[in-house]
Amino acid sequence: MAPRSPRRGPNSAAGGYRSPGLPFFGHKTRHEREWEEVRSSAQDDLVALGDDIRSLDVDVQMPGVSDEAKQRYGQALEAYQRASEIFDRAKRPEDLAPVSETLEEGRYAMAYTKAVLEGRPPPERRPPCFFDPRHGPSTEEVQWAPPGGSLRPVPACAADALRLKEGFQPHGRQVTVDGRPTDYWNAPRHYGPWAGGYFNGFGGGGLLSTLLMGSALGAGLGLGAEAIGELFDGDGDGGGGDWGDGGDGGDGGDWGDGGDGGDFGGDGGLF
Repeated sequence: MAPRSPRRGPNSAAGGYRSPGLPFFGHKTRHEREWEEVRSSAQDDLVALGDDIRSLDVDVQMPGVSDEAKQRYGQALEAYQRASEIFDRAKRPEDLAPVSETLEEGRYAMAYTKAVLEGRPPPERRPPCFFDPRHGPSTEEVQWAPPGGSLRPVPACAADALRLKEGFQPHGRQVTVDGRPTDYWNAPRHYGPWAGGYFNGFGGGGLLSTLLMGSALGAGLGLGAEAIGELFDGDGDGGGGDWGDGGDGGDGGDWGDGGDGGDFGGDGGLF
């Protein structure tokens, strides 16, 4: 069964969030406005995955579709439903990290389903596209620099990688900050848990802090020097994943966890 889009209830951005006890004519507090902003972005992500799942509903039910495609489609649907339940219970920005983490699982399952249906090799289990995690799993690393920053390798989907190679800008994700569109990676602190959740399965949001190091902006997702390691799950222990957490020991995996050879490592990495 294809999913239904999340309802825009009284607590949604479109419905005008109002805390219990707040006078109807009262002004929203800064925290309420921030919660509206980031909650709306998470809801957009849910709707986008739901639409993607529905678009394959008929294809998956056609005669001759492999069990593998049906199984992966079921995984995507289950991830969507689980993310929706977490979203409904969320009360603060920190609660949205598991929403985006679960949506990333669903995005990968959808990419896998599409590959099987089209007779292509299934995608690798890689971090999502940095420019817009809704694009699904990345296919390669590309050289990219934030405004005023130095070049660094970032994971990109095939479409964005091609755009950059041809001299065009990638289709980056934008969110609303004080009513203005802003690149999500340059959004303030309250967007941090939501954005970092997409990378939790690959070493956590510490990846984003490392990617944004050296930017002249210096404040993307609230990642000033004092915030590194506070917003996400990087604990400095050298845990040892492919996209590790910036610890001091670690094994030095493909994307480094603070060992001697990781591209995104701590003491021995590029940044």
